[in-house]
Amino acid sequence: MNIQEESKKYFLEVYKRIPVTITHGKGVYLYDENGAAYLDFLAGIAVNALGYNHPAVIKSLQEQAAKNLHLSNFFVQEIQVKLAKKLIELTPFDKIFLTNSGTEAIEGLLKLVKKWGNNRSKTKIISFHGSFHGRTLGAASITGQDKYRKNFQPMMPNVEFVPYNDVAAFNSAISDSTCAVFFEGISGEGGIKPISDEMLSAIVEGKAKYDYLVIADEIQTGVSRTGKFYNFEHYSFVPDAIASAKGLGGGLPLGAFLVSENLNSVFDYGEHGTTYGGNPLACATGLATLEIVSRPDFLQSVNENGLYFKNQLKELQKNFPDLIKDVRGSGLMLGLEVTHSADKIMQMGIENKLIFNVAGAGTTLRFVPPLIIEKKQIDEGLAILSEILSDI
Repeated sequence: MNIQEESKKYFLEVYKRIPVTITHGKGVYLYDENGAAYLDFLAGIAVNALGYNHPAVIKSLQEQAAKNLHLSNFFVQEIQVKLAKKLIELTPFDKIFLTNSGTEAIEGLLKLVKKWGNNRSKTKIISFHGSFHGRTLGAASITGQDKYRKNFQPMMPNVEFVPYNDVAAFNSAISDSTCAVFFEGISGEGGIKPISDEMLSAIVEGKAKYDYLVIADEIQTGVSRTGKFYNFEHYSFVPDAIASAKGLGGGLPLGAFLVSENLNSVFDYGEHGTTYGGNPLACATGLATLEIVSRPDFLQSVNENGLYFKNQLKELQKNFPDLIKDVRGSGLMLGLEVTHSADKIMQMGIENKLIFNVAGAGTTLRFVPPLIIEKKQIDEGLAILSEILSDI
């Protein structure tokens, strides 16, 4: 019995596993039990910002492991403070709360906006169709995809979903009772769809009129993924708070939510907390990652390589106009929408040693490689993809 078969004996079968046994990674490549190399355009779903076995990440992990693995948040820990200081210095926010994951960051923000709103008789939360904010009940309650919600009703009340980028529908939905608007700058699970300038303007104008909170889900778009340290930096306004995770831990589980000064006193002592949030090992690898990916030269490389990647995808679109419907995204968060056979293309990618996945309504190929990827590796992957599309 191989490890793929053995795993089915012990785990709930909720994942569609890739039928490859990976033993280790190096740079932007993963290696299977036979030593075969797979070019990774997925990065653990946008988690491994610096790829695999990056020396700075490994060093930080070893140094922190020699100190302590866990103390609890009854203690102030130096590595947590260093990470928080770095994040606050890199952003316009005032305070931070560390979590284990993105969905926990969303849960914390839901509690925060509900308390803030209850004090003002505001109870309604606006989210968007196609959005994805997590799998816990609270996060799923503001996730605008029925497949994540339908079997778990009743969900959290007072949530209204608006069609993505439909300004008229949004303006009809907001009112004095609106507490908060949650949005993704680029939808990840929703198919790598950017929010429009018109929609952003409507959110800002609605806030001025109705005094609600604007919460940006930066779980996938953050930590330099889209060419800015956080994606909202592409806009002309700053959200009241953001949720962060994925690349934040440099490969270990780490999330956070960051809030503006007007929200830093909403919670009283004991109203929110976590046992493992801000684990010192994750904070160490996170800090090592931030020190690198926030540098101007690194961000420039993400923008340059991302633009190159996107332009090469557009060339593919010209070569396969009947198969490729659209190319979307920013930085190294890109999507290729196809007219058919998305799952087959993904499977053929695995067979040809290229890893990516399918997002959206099963029609978008999602490419979120390690941020250290170079043009030669982009060319390598797209040559494989081109051959697959020819076969399709």
